Amino acid sequence: MLMKNFTIKDYKLVIKNRFEIIQEEGLILDLIDPSPAKLRNLCVDIFAKGLTKNDENIFVSFFEAKENSKLKMAIENCNVDRFKSIISILRGTNSTDDRKRIEIAAILVDQKPRPFSKFMKGETEMPLFENEEDHENDEILNREKINCTETEKSNSNQDERSEEIKDKVDKENKIPKGFIGTAPKITNKKHIVLLVGIFALIGGFIMWNFKNEGDCMVWKKDHYEAVSCDIVSNKMSLMTPIVTKKEENIISNFKKIKVCDTTSFFKLGKPCVWYGKSADGNYDCFTAPGLHPETGITLKPITQYMISKHILKKKK
Repeated sequence: MLMKNFTIKDYKLVIKNRFEIIQEEGLILDLIDPSPAKLRNLCVDIFAKGLTKNDENIFVSFFEAKENSKLKMAIENCNVDRFKSIISILRGTNSTDDRKRIEIAAILVDQKPRPFSKFMKGETEMPLFENEEDHENDEILNREKINCTETEKSNSNQDERSEEIKDKVDKENKIPKGFIGTAPKITNKKHIVLLVGIFALIGGFIMWNFKNEGDCMVWKKDHYEAVSCDIVSNKMSLMTPIVTKKEENIISNFKKIKVCDTTSFFKLGKPCVWYGKSADGNYDCFTAPGLHPETGITLKPITQYMISKHILKKKK
């Protein structure tokens, strides 16, 4: 195990990465398209759910509350312009080392460990940076992977909020570039290909169980088609399309679609498009919720962040 005192730059990068995950997954509505007013409201919500002693001290200092008992009022009456710098910290466009502002950003995304005094003493199996230049030039990619000797103890209300975010982060951890040595490279694409194989085997098992119960359906390019289970039962292999039990609703309504800047992604404020990654790692869009026909992974409802960041960005 190697010990490293992480810097404030590391801390800010980790906060930025958590912010991007929260946006991509739509975990906290006020952070999907943040504004100063939304961040203030989020602070009010966090206060209402309960603060750790460290977080309370940071809030008191940032909001300049004269007494802890008047903290809520100080938050509600705070000039929202103060949150403009917090937004730039979350987006990674602010070079400030102002600890109070950075800690507010950490609280908003529920960064753990926090505050920075705990984060900087993190114990990790990751090697040290080769040199400081690499550390400054290479952005920590996607997700932090830091196992700390101490973690912040939160009350039960905070844990409910943090566990969902933590699960999402843990699933997408990546080791930063610029470290000495290499870790085994298990890419998302390899994971997806493996899942395709597993899903095909599961599909075959399921089909074997209902092959005498009626028709099946098979995925054909961008839609499901009804087929006879007897016809496909003798042709099952990992290379054949995934076969599942026939469902008229899916056959009628579940389609893969090509999207563009004129596509209606929302109706009455609710998503009407769902997305997921294909076996080759590209984003596919569909007209209904369900499982991705190639990977078997549950599709997610579209968000404005995903549209601008991934779905339409590659089409420009």
